[in-house]
Amino acid sequence: MSDQVSTNEIMEFLKENMVMREEIESIVDSRVLASESRVIEHVDRFAKLHETLDQELIMLRSKYDRLEERLDLVEAKLGMTV
Repeated sequence: MSDQVSTNEIMEFLKENMVMREEIESIVDSRVLASESRVIEHVDRFAKLHETLDQELIMLRSKYDRLEERLDLVEAKLGMTV
């Protein structure tokens, strides 16, 4: 048994195991697209959350203003001035 590897054996090994540049680019491109898609999805969710919080803040401000107006009316009727 010889420990030397023949050129034919090396060539066969390379044919079976070698990856071409195009294959690597294809794999990388698909992973980049998948990552990009996930990032866009997270940004969209964040934007929706921000929009929802803005709407809730507007409603709370309106509620606060109404309550403050009612308190002013109650204070005026009770003759309480600050």
